[in-house]
Amino acid sequence: MTNPQEAESVLWDVVVIGTGMGGGTIGYELARLGRRVLYLERGHSTISPGQGIAGGYPEETFDIAELTDAEHTDRLARAGRNTEWYVDTTRKGKAKPFRPFVGSGTGGSSALYGMVTERFFREDFQPRGNFADVGDSSVPESWPIKYDELVPWYRKAEQLYRVRGTADPLRAGDDTDSLLPPRPMTAANAEVAEFLTERGMHPYNLHVACEYKDECQACQAFLCAADCKNHAGNICVRPAVRDHGTVLLDQTTVVRLEATRTEVTSVVARRNGETLHFRGKVVVLAASALKTPVLLLNSSSEHWPNGLANDNDLVGRNLMRHFVDLYLFRVRAEPVAGQIKEIGVNDFYLDDGQKFGALQSLGRVFPYDAFVNLNRQTRKLFGSFRWLADRHWQSSLQDRVIVMASITEDLPYHRNRILPGSGGLEGPGPLLELQYRPGEADLKRHRKFMRTIKASLGKYPGSRVFPMHLSGARSNSALGHQCGTCRFGDDPKTSVLDPDNRAWGLDNLYVVDTSMLPSSSGMNPSLTIAANALRVAQVIHGSL
Repeated sequence: MTNPQEAESVLWDVVVIGTGMGGGTIGYELARLGRRVLYLERGHSTISPGQGIAGGYPEETFDIAELTDAEHTDRLARAGRNTEWYVDTTRKGKAKPFRPFVGSGTGGSSALYGMVTERFFREDFQPRGNFADVGDSSVPESWPIKYDELVPWYRKAEQLYRVRGTADPLRAGDDTDSLLPPRPMTAANAEVAEFLTERGMHPYNLHVACEYKDECQACQAFLCAADCKNHAGNICVRPAVRDHGTVLLDQTTVVRLEATRTEVTSVVARRNGETLHFRGKVVVLAASALKTPVLLLNSSSEHWPNGLANDNDLVGRNLMRHFVDLYLFRVRAEPVAGQIKEIGVNDFYLDDGQKFGALQSLGRVFPYDAFVNLNRQTRKLFGSFRWLADRHWQSSLQDRVIVMASITEDLPYHRNRILPGSGGLEGPGPLLELQYRPGEADLKRHRKFMRTIKASLGKYPGSRVFPMHLSGARSNSALGHQCGTCRFGDDPKTSVLDPDNRAWGLDNLYVVDTSMLPSSSGMNPSLTIAANALRVAQVIHGSL
């Protein structure tokens, strides 16, 4: 079934909005269990080979100075990238429009992710006690579920996404039976791992959802052309459609949910200029921690005057996005090529009585064309140096540098939030408004983490300038791991969702994307979102 009007006539068991790690996974599991599932995806479908711009950054395929805005938007869309504008209004009187580097299309941001699929630490499920100072944060004492409750779903998610890696020596209690063996480390990564070991750290093979086919590029931040990256699109959406009768409607923008006081009755969407209405016994919202709250707030009605599921003014609040810093290592081994996302280090995760975060491989340095064509401003400033910079960039940075990233956990605050933008879901203005200001306790902890890493790393052999530290932690446009805007919990006065991820007060609405997280941990949340989606799928299957 590809006809949208025909899809309107069906009462689906489950309508899933969004096909990322949460939506893609739960839709597949429910379809596998025999449920009739409809996927609604705002972006382009890329589940069939050749449907998107893959194998490199789309910016490598054009000169932005020669494209119209419409052509530029089309290239980004076909590369699985977000095309919408947001506005950061954190600083009064200084609204800053930006286009975040996140995914849009089958697989959502997982189609672009670096494939790191690590479990959260046991301590992450009791977050408040991990910090000496939480200031005025709303971080809870505990999650509504325990780590041990999620362990069987972690195992199932690791098997589903074919995660590879070795045991973290600092997490001896965690089983690794469900992990596939990794490829041997490349010479360049082995050199860095040896350096870290000599500095007293405990590197291991990072847990990565990758097939590591020949000449694997690890495809950080762009679509994989070799079907090597295991993401929600190819692991879940494709087999759900191919093998289990699921229907996928791409380029379909859900604009509101119509609901009575106790249940969602209709999903209203726009596709190719038409307004469509879809019905589901259950509706699963998984549009991302940025777009999910916008959709709920735009779904106000006489029954829900402040927005759907928003009786207590919590939808869109408690936004978190991690602080990410980069460390560049100029290696002496063979040029960097393939299998580059290989090292994990958790010596700083819980250190000196409090929580900092992870240090792990990020990937290769951006190609020069990808950097210079990010926007018209960088093209204007640096485009004239392309002939010189590209050659130097490749010989000195891109092929000789291993990049690692530190991830510092940021805490949730009631004031940090997402609001609908002036353009609405289809208008010419920004889709959403972002307000995010780190807490002073977070900034203090981040500064201490940076000092600790710098002292621990020292100087890289044979270099006076490496490892080189590049900080992006203070940039609100760096939205790689946004989460928390519809948290789950035990009390409707402090959470949007119940422990089963069902919206309080609504019998048939569930949220399974990163907006459900009550704390951000110091890890990429992908595996936790997939594991939780598998858990909630069983709840929904039982309810049906």
